[in-house]
Amino acid sequence: MSGSLQSKLLSSEDIITPQGVSLWPLAFGWWALILVSILAIVAVIIFYRQYKKKWAYRREALALLNKYRKSSSTSDIAIKYLECLKRVAITAYPNKNIDSLHGEAWLIFLNQQTPKPLFNGELETFILTSQYKKIFTLQNENLYTAVESWIKKHSKIYPAKYNQSIEGGKI
Repeated sequence: MSGSLQSKLLSSEDIITPQGVSLWPLAFGWWALILVSILAIVAVIIFYRQYKKKWAYRREALALLNKYRKSSSTSDIAIKYLECLKRVAITAYPNKNIDSLHGEAWLIFLNQQTPKPLFNGELETFILTSQYKKIFTLQNENLYTAVESWIKKHSKIYPAKYNQSIEGGKI
C-alpha cells in the first residue's frame, strides 16, 4: 500500500498557491493620497517662492547695510545707513509719499512702523541735525543697530494713525 500511495502522490500535480495581491491597478485611496501629496508639494513650493520674493528686499538691504558697515569710512557711514533706511522704506511702501518725508515727519513714520520706537533720544537728535553738518561722525553703533532692527521688524501694514496725521496737517 505504501507503494501505491507513493505512486499516487508522485502522479498528482503540485499544489498551486494563489498569486499575491497586485499593486497595480491602484485602489482609489492610493490615487487620492498621491493627488493630495502632489498638491501639497506644489502648494509648499509656491508658498516658499512667494515668501522668498516678498522678503527679498529685507535680505538685500541687510546685506547692503553690512557691506556699508565693513567698507565705509567713519565720516560717511551714517549717511550710508540713513540712505539704506530710506531705500527700504520706499521699497516697502511704494504707494506712499515716503521719498518726500524728512525731519520729524520721517522719524514719526519710522517709529510707527515698529512695535517700539527705535529712533528717539540721541538718534533722533543726530538724524535731525546731521543733515545740516558738513561732516559728521558717528561715535557708536546705535544707528546701525536701529537701522538693522527697523529693516527686520518694520510692519508691512501702513498705520492709519500716520495717514491721519499727514492728511490732517498735524505734522
